[in-house]
Parts: sequence; structure tokens; C-alpha cells
Amino acid sequence: MDSKTNLSVICLLCLSAWVEVALANVPVFNVINYGGKADGRTDISQALTNAWKDACGSEVVSTVLIPKGTYFMGPVLLVGPCWSPSIEFRIEGTVVAPMDSAAFKTNGWITFRYIYGLTISGGGTFDGQGQKAWAHNDCGQNPNCHQFPANLRFDFLNNTLVKDITSLNSKNFHMTIFQCHGMIMQDLKIKAPGNSPNTDGIHIGNSDFIAITRSVIGTGDDCISLGPGSRNITINKVFCGPGHGISIGSLGKYKNEEDVAGITVSNCTLSGTSNGIRIKTWPSSPPGLASDLTFRNIIIRNVFYPVVVDQEYCPHLHCNKQAPSQVKLKNVKFENIRGISSSNVVVNIVGSRAVPCELEIGNINLWYNGKGGSAKSICSNSKVVLYGKQYPPTCY
Repeated sequence: MDSKTNLSVICLLCLSAWVEVALANVPVFNVINYGGKADGRTDISQALTNAWKDACGSEVVSTVLIPKGTYFMGPVLLVGPCWSPSIEFRIEGTVVAPMDSAAFKTNGWITFRYIYGLTISGGGTFDGQGQKAWAHNDCGQNPNCHQFPANLRFDFLNNTLVKDITSLNSKNFHMTIFQCHGMIMQDLKIKAPGNSPNTDGIHIGNSDFIAITRSVIGTGDDCISLGPGSRNITINKVFCGPGHGISIGSLGKYKNEEDVAGITVSNCTLSGTSNGIRIKTWPSSPPGLASDLTFRNIIIRNVFYPVVVDQEYCPHLHCNKQAPSQVKLKNVKFENIRGISSSNVVVNIVGSRAVPCELEIGNINLWYNGKGGSAKSICSNSKVVLYGKQYPPTCY
């Protein structure tokens, strides 16, 4: 992590401490006072919207509260900019979404947009009730499939703190971050079954200075996925499993995608996932760049492919593998990756024939004790600098 990223994370942590002090004595806009009922049946979406409007219009720091209990709520858009210098959205209870996806006209259940200084906290749960939607998800075969809503959408936010909440059984991605600047996400629990499709835990795109830490994520897709335009992102002390691992990409699917730069994933554990740490770009892609990507101090427990670079990513065979990816991977580092694989291919590097990836790999200690031979690495179209211990021998 460079000094600029370090400084930004320190500033975000200072902001977090300041927000907690500032929110100690503030007016509280309780949804119960706006007609909300904790009976699990009465839709509180209008009560929450009205409470938000009053809190947003307040000229002092304010809190919107969903107290303990179980609440039913349809889709909600909570929008700024606000007069209040900062708002806490405090959820202490459990909010349950409609099970029928026909209730949603947009791609988000609860959307926060154009807000400065937002805090989301309280120890509560957002239950997306995605079981019925998962059965109708055909995105694996249909590129024009219906997009189910994410539990939480964060769009165009600045200086945000999200902590101590649970996202459960989202119909699609659990949390999406788009065009946000400066966000801390900590002490989160994100849960969905391992066979639930497209339930990425946190997806980031076109955003910068985001820190995710001390969280447990288990889903049916990527625990964390970083799309185009992700810059200066730190992921630290995350436990991932089940799911598809922690991924950068896929990149290069569309023209004019923003570059990815300054990603650090460290001190994370991946357990029972299909992939561990992964970078993926589409073949036959427009030119692009992903640089300064570091994966450090990663523990692997029963992961099928612990380390993956796939520049021929084509999950549903709807692409042209004859033309190479034009996304350049530069200054990519894998350091101190250790543990047990559930397949004998523990490092799988498939670079681009047009722009070979540039990697540094050091201190790999990955073991496999099952059928099919001992642990091995596969490397192609890559320029690799090796250092430290290499078990198995990597990219020789």
C-alpha cells in the first residue's frame, strides 16, 4: 500500500471516530413515530421515507432509527443532498424485503444516494428473502436476463461509514458501491447459501478510497468483487467462505472502462471457496489497465483454485477466445500465500497473448493431499519475478 493510500485510510479512520462522537447526542427520527409497526407485515417504506426527509432537512446532526423488532419493507430510495451535516441510519431490528421480485421496479431494495457523511450502524439485519428469486435466476444462460435487486445500493456517497450490520439472503448482490469516495466498511456479516446465484457480498465500481475490514462474508458468488474504476481499495481481515473468493474483475467487457489501480488485499482467510484470490479479464477486450495490485498474507483452507489470473475469462461461452485480452496487468504481487488446496492446481496463471501480465510472486506455500498428483502451478503469457520460498515451484 502506498503512502497516499495509507494517509487516506488514516483520514477515514479519523472521520469514523469523529462521527461516533458527533452522533452521541442528536435528534432521533424513529420510524415508529411515523407510523411504522414492528409486526413483520405492515410496510414501513413510507414511514422510513418520511423519517429520512425530516432528518435530511434537519440543520444539525441527526439519526434515523429502526428500533428492535421485525419490520416488513418494500423498496426505498433515501436521497440527499441533506441540510444535516451528517446522518446516522441506525438499524437495531430486522427489516424483511418482499419475497416476490415483482415488487421491485429498480435494481435496489434500499438505495442511498447523493449523501455526505452517512453512517449506517446499529447491529441490525437486512433480510432480502432471495430464495424465490434465486430459483428464477437464468443469467448464466441468458445475457438479457432480469436483474434482481441488491439489498443495499450506495451511489454517489462521500465520507461514509458502514459498520456492525448484517445482510442476509439478498436476491442479487448484497451491497453495491458506485461512484463513492471515502468509505469504511467494518464488522459486517454477509450471508447467503453457497448455491445462491449472483449474490456477491460487496461489489465496487468507479469508486475510490474504500476500506473493508474485520468482516465475515459467505455467499454463492464472489465475497468481494472489484469492477472497473476501482481505485485505492484496501481489504483487510476478511473471512470469505463459502463463495467464489475475492476477485478483481471481470474487466474488459465494455469499451471505455476506467482503469483499476491501487488494490491491496491482506490478512484474509478463504475457506471452502471455489477460487481464492483472482484477477479476471475478458478475451477479445478493448485496451485497459489494472495496476498496483497486491495480495499479501492470505490463508487458504480447502480452496479449489487458490491463486488465479484468468485473462481468458468466459464463464458462459458467449465470447471470442480467438482474440486476446487487451487489458494490461502491471505490478501485480502475490506474497505469503499459504494453506491447503482442494485441487492440485494451486497457482493458475493464464495471461494475455497480446499484453502478458507482469507479476511478482514470493513465499508461496500451498499443499494438496488428494488424488491427481501433487500440487502444481500452471503459467502462460506472463512475465514473473520470483522470490522467497516457492512450493510448489511456480512459473518455472
